[in-house]
Amino acid sequence: MSSRERDPLRLAILGYAGSLHVRRWVDFLTQRGHDVHLVTCGGSESVTELDAERVHDLGTPRGGKLGYVAKVVPARAIVRRLRPDVVHVHTATSYGLLGLAGGARPLVLTAHGSDLLRTPRNPFIRPVVRRVLRAAALVTVPSEPMRKAALALAAPAKPRLEVFQYGVESERLARLAARWRNGESTGAEVRIVSARPLEPLYHVDALVSAVPHLRASGSSVRLDVYGQGSRRDLLQRRARDEGVADIVSFHGNRPPEEVEEALARADIYVSVSESDGVSIALLEAMALGAVPVVSAIEANRLWIDDGVNGVLVTVDPVAIADGIERARTLDPGAVARRNAELVRARADRFTALLRFESLLYEVVGS
Repeated sequence: MSSRERDPLRLAILGYAGSLHVRRWVDFLTQRGHDVHLVTCGGSESVTELDAERVHDLGTPRGGKLGYVAKVVPARAIVRRLRPDVVHVHTATSYGLLGLAGGARPLVLTAHGSDLLRTPRNPFIRPVVRRVLRAAALVTVPSEPMRKAALALAAPAKPRLEVFQYGVESERLARLAARWRNGESTGAEVRIVSARPLEPLYHVDALVSAVPHLRASGSSVRLDVYGQGSRRDLLQRRARDEGVADIVSFHGNRPPEEVEEALARADIYVSVSESDGVSIALLEAMALGAVPVVSAIEANRLWIDDGVNGVLVTVDPVAIADGIERARTLDPGAVARRNAELVRARADRFTALLRFESLLYEVVGS
């Protein structure tokens, strides 16, 4: 590879600044010496990884997805002024639209999950997703199910697709696990953690309703719920109505290091979403040693072998409670070792993003 091809790249990243995942991509590429600019619709107050002049906030859209249409003209103006080597968009829907309308090429799309698996069911959004996929010089997805979804949406076009996990900081999380984890459950109170958004897709309500079943069976449990969303008030009412408000705590959005510590101290991690690409929270829980109890969807089956390194369940309170009880019978030390190795081998963030950087150079070179 020539020295010119290895020169730092000028990148326009279009994605929501309030997303920790987006900011981690930004941080990595900045640390690698690239000239990174972030174009976002709100959330810029969350950004600490870039100087203020490199963050271009178009303001929070009004009216849901349609609000992004009003951001097309200012987004196009910023992209044209920046004249980037690559436009990198996060999600095929809203920011995909902005990247497509910006007109700059090459366009690289990173899809995260619902933008390919669920949102395109909307007949008004589906054509946008199809056009973004067809226009992209490169599409990255975190799982084989998402690759299949992308190919189906783009057909008959066949975009270049790469499957890899965005991943987690496996070595740092291993050190954190060693610091906080005993390796064995005390046999007393079972510590359960959820770390998904409080939205219908993630069915945290079913988990909350599983807690009374655990209590009725004689189990001493505590559930800590991390994350924010439109269903928080409903979930808190449910915990009160079912008589478990004393052992179910809602923490809202907390700093990543606080959630990591909670996962490192947990006995069991529960996620019962009905759809996923690859859940970063699941990978973090695996790296930190909590035994996963997760919905039996294809994305989770790629990581969890039922009864071996976790438990697969249906989205039902009784089934979830039973899954948690089954998870308690597994050897926590053996599960932790197996899962840490899986994450290190298949989902190390630094390894994954180095590969992504190489792909960017290929796109620019072509």
